[in-house]
Amino acid sequence: MIAKIIPIKRLPRNFSSFDYTVAENIEDSLKVGQLVEIPFRSKNIFGVVFSIEKSDNEKLKDIKTIINETPIFTKKQLEMYIILAEIYLVSPTTFLKMALLPLQKRKLGKIELKNIEKIETKEIKNSYFFYQSKQEHKKLFKEITANTLIIVPEVRHIEELKKMLPKKQQEKVATWYSEMSDKEKFETWLNIKNEEKNIVIGTRNSIFLPFNNLTKIILDYEHDENLKSWDSTPKFHTKDILKFLQKLYSCEILFASFSPSFEKYYEITKSKLDYQGEINKEKLLFPEKKKNLPSLVNLSNNNFIQNKSVFSLDLEDQIKNTEKDIFIYINRRGFATTTICHNCGYIARDPDSNMPLIYEKSTNKLYSPYSKYSQKFNPFCPKCKSELLKNYGYGTELIEQEVYKILNTKNTHQVLKLDKDSVQELKPQNKPKIIIGTNAAFKSINWEDTELIIFLDIDRQLAIPEYLSLENVWHTIQEVEYYRQNSSQFYIQTANPEHTVFKSLGEKDRIYRTDLNNRKNLALFPYQYIVKYYCGTDTSLKSKEITEQTVRNINQALTKLEKSAIVLGPYEMQPKYFRRQYWWGFALKISDKNPLSLIRQLNQYIPGNFKIDPNPVSLLSP
Repeated sequence: MIAKIIPIKRLPRNFSSFDYTVAENIEDSLKVGQLVEIPFRSKNIFGVVFSIEKSDNEKLKDIKTIINETPIFTKKQLEMYIILAEIYLVSPTTFLKMALLPLQKRKLGKIELKNIEKIETKEIKNSYFFYQSKQEHKKLFKEITANTLIIVPEVRHIEELKKMLPKKQQEKVATWYSEMSDKEKFETWLNIKNEEKNIVIGTRNSIFLPFNNLTKIILDYEHDENLKSWDSTPKFHTKDILKFLQKLYSCEILFASFSPSFEKYYEITKSKLDYQGEINKEKLLFPEKKKNLPSLVNLSNNNFIQNKSVFSLDLEDQIKNTEKDIFIYINRRGFATTTICHNCGYIARDPDSNMPLIYEKSTNKLYSPYSKYSQKFNPFCPKCKSELLKNYGYGTELIEQEVYKILNTKNTHQVLKLDKDSVQELKPQNKPKIIIGTNAAFKSINWEDTELIIFLDIDRQLAIPEYLSLENVWHTIQEVEYYRQNSSQFYIQTANPEHTVFKSLGEKDRIYRTDLNNRKNLALFPYQYIVKYYCGTDTSLKSKEITEQTVRNINQALTKLEKSAIVLGPYEMQPKYFRRQYWWGFALKISDKNPLSLIRQLNQYIPGNFKIDPNPVSLLSP
């Protein structure tokens, strides 16, 4: 007998399984889905049995031993991981590693896996739950049943949701996230597999756990971009994987949020999702506003221009006089974001990526966030030699300095700068905080004590040339709206108060209708499914030529398969130089009813040095 084994080892994407002979003494006990030990090159490693065939080959190596008699995976689960690997251009091992417990040989021999019966589920339906307050949010978990997976975007949401469950149900909860220790993961995985804990709350990787049964999946905060694996490979979106899980387990899926994604709003209005609430044709989803609306501070106002500060005079007074916590949001690091010569227009740029360098006052250096390049700041322009090189724009570092100026000698607040580069420790002090931060700061805010919220530099975020920019800004504003207290003050500084985002604050349906109409005209998601392919090499020309040839191959493949797709590109990525490589890419807009199936077919024509990003958060960045 021969068994196809998927090795639990990082491998190139074209290696999915290897053949091994099955010794007579284990022929009767070997099953698909079992964890086994196999010789691989010069070592013994773990593998999972994918299939067993009645044929012989004396030249093959033998399976060493069966680690556990009870299969960890079903055949259908393994087939799903194989399909996902073909879609996301990785080895199946990538998904198996996310699905397995930590592989510690000493412990694995002692574990007991129960044979759990498969539950027959009834009708499959997908629905949506919209909430505006924590009280409404709790209703989502009132009738939670066993065999439920609750997926959240960030670790900070796990404990928050656990507390919302009825006390009896809290005892049945297992939590799953990547930062857990191996010991915690080992014990939790066994509890989930043996259904000793049958309600799981986890971040996006929990979707790959090998459940025996799932009757319901709740995707909470479904609007959040952290449900997309945008910063690591494979670049999957949780919503795409849910389609495979629903087919595998025949389970119900419930999407929920205080700020529906534009995709789900579209599906609700087109009756593709059951909406748990009434839809009014004029107001559609959103009932009347309960809190006071955010106040807009117009940057073109004369008082602001004369003040020569990043804050208006009114906001400076608010900062001085606020006795409780303050949150100042600026989604940009550093002191200044652009260095420009007033005389000749020269802009200091990273020589590799061509992106503007950021000025950091504490080191008096210009640096690139995309490469390791940095240089000392010199006020003399390298192009025209004039002493008119000035820093413009602002980041968290400059705002921190401005806040200290406003407070002057008043030592009333603890000032903290929280961004990706520098997360200062929130030391307990007997005074309120002023938190200056990017999106990384949200998890550190005590909303109950936060009296003043200020958004700076929103206009720059809205000007980012990505089709999701507007939606991302909208959800950030709505997150503050959801968490902040009724008594708090929320200010947004803008030079464009007539922008759709701000006009929609009191009429939320407007932004959805407007942006979806624009996306329809441009054939963008959710009207067309988008997938991005990109390639990096040591020269821009090489990357360009490889990408151009690949686009030609894809066009030929579409003709051969009798399928259609709109090809965007090839184009140079932004930044063009990242992680010591030059990047070029292209994107496909797919109208096919099953876009992931078409992507799987097209991937046969994609070279091995390409990366794939289905349902991307950015079309331009590598």
